[in-house]
Amino acid sequence: MLTAQEIAPLLSIADLQIKTSENKPLLHLPQLVVNSGEIHAIIGESGSGKSLTLLSLIGLLTKQLSQTGRISYGAIDNLLALEESQWLLLRGKSIGMVFQEPMTALNPQQTCGKQLFESAKIHGANEHQAKALIQQKFQDLGLHAIQERILSSYPHQLSGGQRQRVMIAMACMHNPPLILADEPTTALDSVSRKAVMDDLYRLCKKQGSALLWVSHELDLVANYADSISVLRRGELLDQGNKQQVIGDVLVATTRNHVPITYPRNEYVQELINALPKDNPGLRQQNFVPESCLLQVLDLVKNYQVQDGNYVAALRQLNLNIHAGETIALVGLSGSGKSTFAKILVGLEKITAGRVLLGGQPLALQPPTGIQMVFQDPYSSLNPNQTARMALMEIFTLVGKKSVMDAIALAHQALIEVGLSDQLLDSWPHELSGGQRQRLCIAKALATQPRVLILDEAVAALDPIVQKQVLELLVNLQKQRNIAYLFVTHNLQVAKSIAHKIVYLENGMLGNLPAAWDSV
Repeated sequence: MLTAQEIAPLLSIADLQIKTSENKPLLHLPQLVVNSGEIHAIIGESGSGKSLTLLSLIGLLTKQLSQTGRISYGAIDNLLALEESQWLLLRGKSIGMVFQEPMTALNPQQTCGKQLFESAKIHGANEHQAKALIQQKFQDLGLHAIQERILSSYPHQLSGGQRQRVMIAMACMHNPPLILADEPTTALDSVSRKAVMDDLYRLCKKQGSALLWVSHELDLVANYADSISVLRRGELLDQGNKQQVIGDVLVATTRNHVPITYPRNEYVQELINALPKDNPGLRQQNFVPESCLLQVLDLVKNYQVQDGNYVAALRQLNLNIHAGETIALVGLSGSGKSTFAKILVGLEKITAGRVLLGGQPLALQPPTGIQMVFQDPYSSLNPNQTARMALMEIFTLVGKKSVMDAIALAHQALIEVGLSDQLLDSWPHELSGGQRQRLCIAKALATQPRVLILDEAVAALDPIVQKQVLELLVNLQKQRNIAYLFVTHNLQVAKSIAHKIVYLENGMLGNLPAAWDSV
């Protein structure tokens, strides 16, 4: 017979409330229970309180926010009552954390090996024990064959999938009973995200760890989660096992006439309906050759490394983009997508080949007539500028407009991207993720570019906001006859918006692997 301790939940949250210093409520979580070994997903739109929940559970919530309630964890009656000295003993040892962006979570000035050894030793392991712990985690994550290279590498020298596996190894180093993961696969390509999620799932099951996992990737949630909590605007909308919350509508529908079950909450159904859908009709659209806007001819980009050698980032790349056309550029991390985008906006120089815009050589310095919208709108906006300031700066400095004309154009630019002019005096931190990305699009369009590069521009957005931004881009393209180069890891997003999908591998164009269509 099981004892009371064995059947007690590992984690129990009761009436957790998080508020700002002005007493504005950000999150109210009446309850959340996670049992040992359980995979529990938290889903919901941006700003719903998903990440706040994880930060509270690991004691990293900013001091400007207040929290009340009770979080029982194992033998600890309430995590909210712990002092920082107690948290230092708990983090890593008893609770692990996998952050969303490993490039910023890892120390860029230390090798991955040094950071992993530090993680092992900080909770008492000696040199020999630390080495054994790291070897075991690398074995579990399928990295043993390249262990020495990863240990000697700095974070920027690894691919996105390898960096995330380093983060997972660090979080799981001491076999903690609870692992927290905040969007661990968002920035990864279709193949890598499944591989990373497979590794995280398998490792949790092997060591008996529970996983509390924040995600907006509903297809992954449908495949891996045991139970789900749904948050919206800081409130709990639904909670239960996977079948109760999302049904099996995301799973293959050929089930021998067995009825498909659907979500019981309308908002969850709305999230599912917002997922990008294949649009094969787009890819049957033909463009007349005379409308070719951007021509890339035998483009080569080499980076010089030690001893006079070089690494080829792009190799004899040829590509044509027509006015009003969207080309999706997909590929694994390190395939050369970002290098190509940087060349087009004048941030990198060509080694060989030519790029023509409207039949003329592309300008070597920005502005080149091509603009870029980046993945993370928060980091690409100046936190010290309101929306009005950010737009007026472009219209006055680049467009040489008067202050009065710049104010009018800023107002018009916001309206064009679907934002209210009431947001003109809003700071970036006062805008939602979708509003920030719309502002970034407005900034990119302010110089009247002929080509717009969208570098993972919807990767960090929840399905509903992602759908809204994609619809906005389609409408803007129709109005302006602008060409899009849509750099993405997400094949479903590419299929929903692109007239043509181009696969880049090792700096060269190739055929889309069959594996990409099966994940």
